[in-house]
Amino acid sequence: MDLGHHLKRARESKRISQQQVADQLGISQKTLSNIESGKAQPSVVQLAEMGKIYGMDMVSLLSENGIHLSPPPPQKILMRSKKS
Repeated sequence: MDLGHHLKRARESKRISQQQVADQLGISQKTLSNIESGKAQPSVVQLAEMGKIYGMDMVSLLSENGIHLSPPPPQKILMRSKKS
């Protein structure tokens, strides 16, 4: 089952319409429909807001769908040697 399908099931379990969620997210109903059908991916901000609306732990949901969040790799510091 993909992420969009899980999001759709969560919305339906709360008995909330696509339009109501879209309004809260500040997106069109069509965009939400595309997210739920897997044609588009939600932004991190949208996912966080959906987590609040649906009362879900989005990090766990992402992990269950093979999407693992991790901190960015440490930046390499390039040191240039000074030539005298």
